[in-house]
Amino acid sequence: MEYTDGGLRFLVHQTLFYVWSNPDDKDYTNVHIEVTAKNNSSDPNAAFGIICNQGVIDTNLYYFAITSSGEYAIAKGSVALEDVFLTNNDQWGKSDLIAKNAASYRIGADCGNGTLTLYVDGQKIDSVQDSSYSSDLVALFAWSDEVENGTDVTFDDFAITRLPSP
Repeated sequence: MEYTDGGLRFLVHQTLFYVWSNPDDKDYTNVHIEVTAKNNSSDPNAAFGIICNQGVIDTNLYYFAITSSGEYAIAKGSVALEDVFLTNNDQWGKSDLIAKNAASYRIGADCGNGTLTLYVDGQKIDSVQDSSYSSDLVALFAWSDEVENGTDVTFDDFAITRLPSP
């Protein structure tokens, strides 16, 4: 990871690996997170997105992932357990609202009040209920599939705002 060309660039060299970066060490509760992801990946299954409610143990978290092939997932990670996709019966989902092979995507995530919602380019993609984690760190991530050196994503225009109270 490095800052280059006005953004935070994630290059993942290993296959089946992910990297993340936290903007700070603040505890966030009931937030909307947005970021622009510029995708330069050669791997069509490279995934990237937003993490919220990341606990002290890094694997306790929620993440919102998309791919340039139009797939997405809202998932939950828990220490010593395999990640669970909370959407699409624990499988990657497809959405026609996610443009295929776009140069960039505006990804949004609501994390709060027991609801997790994924947005791409201003369109709501999916939403689930889960209140296992209610606050903690936020992050951005990139995740490689089976193409060595195939994941290359630059994040820019990162913003966090508070969600309205229920």
